[in-house]
Amino acid sequence: MHELRDAGPGDRYLLCSDGLYTAITFDVLRDVMTTIADPADAVRELVDRANRSGGADNVACVVALVE
Repeated sequence: MHELRDAGPGDRYLLCSDGLYTAITFDVLRDVMTTIADPADAVRELVDRANRSGGADNVACVVALVE
């Protein structure tokens, strides 16, 4: 069962294709999402890391920051 929660200021959301989450580890994903403040910079870093790891699929992602 999924839990619904209200979004609050400072929450970050990642929407991505399997090309991203199959190419990098959860630890890398968490590191980027928690250390890079600007959402656009986080997207660039995630895509770059997936491509550097030899991702075999298209990589698409969006990072949203709730203000």
